[in-house]
Amino acid sequence: MSITSVTPILAMIAGIILSLSLGFPIAWGIVFAILVTLVSVKRLGYPWKQQFVFGWEGVQKAKPVLTILFLVGLLIPLLMMGGTIPAIIYYGLSIVNVEYLFVLSFLLTAGVSYLLGTSIGTLSTIGLSLMGIAHAAGISPAIVGGALISGAMVGERFSPISSSRLLVLSNVGMTEAQERRIRRPALLTVAICALLFLILDLFRPQANSTDTIQMYQELLVSHFSVHWLLMLPLIVLIASFALRVKAVKALFYGIGASAILVGINGNLDVKTFFTSMLVGFELHSGTPLDQLVHGGGMFAIFNVLALIILAGFLNGILNRANLLTPIVDKMMGHTKNKTVLVAKAAALSLLVVIISCNQTIPILVLGSTLLGRFSQWEGGRELLGKTMLDSTVVMPVLIPWNGLSMMMALTLGVSTIQTLPFVFFPILLPIVTILSTRWFSPEGRFLAMKNKAS
Repeated sequence: MSITSVTPILAMIAGIILSLSLGFPIAWGIVFAILVTLVSVKRLGYPWKQQFVFGWEGVQKAKPVLTILFLVGLLIPLLMMGGTIPAIIYYGLSIVNVEYLFVLSFLLTAGVSYLLGTSIGTLSTIGLSLMGIAHAAGISPAIVGGALISGAMVGERFSPISSSRLLVLSNVGMTEAQERRIRRPALLTVAICALLFLILDLFRPQANSTDTIQMYQELLVSHFSVHWLLMLPLIVLIASFALRVKAVKALFYGIGASAILVGINGNLDVKTFFTSMLVGFELHSGTPLDQLVHGGGMFAIFNVLALIILAGFLNGILNRANLLTPIVDKMMGHTKNKTVLVAKAAALSLLVVIISCNQTIPILVLGSTLLGRFSQWEGGRELLGKTMLDSTVVMPVLIPWNGLSMMMALTLGVSTIQTLPFVFFPILLPIVTILSTRWFSPEGRFLAMKNKAS
């Protein structure tokens, strides 16, 4: 593995670290990495024109993410203007026990994500509602955001209709029955996370939220015509995701339903409408409600869109110039210990997730690259599937410049850096699956203790 092939990876890591340290946008770090990569790959014999073709192919692969982000930017202000989000917050404040909001946020999003099979669909519906309740009750949005993202990733890991889970099974050649037998470490992690969020609920300062909640409900009623019909866009979104409608089409349905409500209410002039769509909805009521019901708009996601385009461009060059394979071979080496093998695979997953900036490419790259190494072990195919499901699938939400984490941050209105310390499930699951390798066989049974004489 030559220094020329490693330089782009080191440049990207250094650029991102410097950007975060100096308070610059992460996109600047990616631009620095792209410039270094172009020069380095040129030395490997790839002309400039061919490199730009590679980069454009990478951007094309990011089109679904870019489209979803664009539509989410349109949807949120429409939900605000149409009264859907205010209505959700109003009814949610009446139903949800805010004293246990952390653990309830985790469990509710886990259940909905399991049913829908999509983390983004879950967060753009029930997640957005619970975040609004957190703001109204004066509860830490960072911790609630961590609980919501953790719960959403439970569905990504377990749901029978999760696309990332199905992609792993297909890529490593596992059956549904085999996957069900290797779930114990992941189920244990769910229980640990629920306990941790419950502890945070029990030990956080319990402010007198009753008066605050009542105040917000009165303000919501005074500024919006709260009625159950305002829940129509939410019902449309949930039904669309539950019926396995593709995310883009489902978001279009939600946007259409929200636009109808905005038209029926008719309380906004043309200038206010387009201003809200571009820069985000602002209530301008002169009350605390202004901090609760606001956001969205296209300007809010331009930086995110630019970052994904740059990351996709860089990823396209790295993949087509075959710069990742030597790193994989070097990191994995020749391992004779199964636990070490899984630990190396999890570490490699994190590295590829950092580099690729999305969720799909790491699954495709690692599944094909590592299968040969894991197949040398008895039950190695199942062990690789377990490792990827418990690490590769959930790790993207830990990386601030990853497309999936950026979509979640945009949807919830809380940055990845803020929620990162509380995203317990994606943090703990790889650790638990590494430690469990010693005691669990790929078939999901506890390994028998060896005879001392052997």
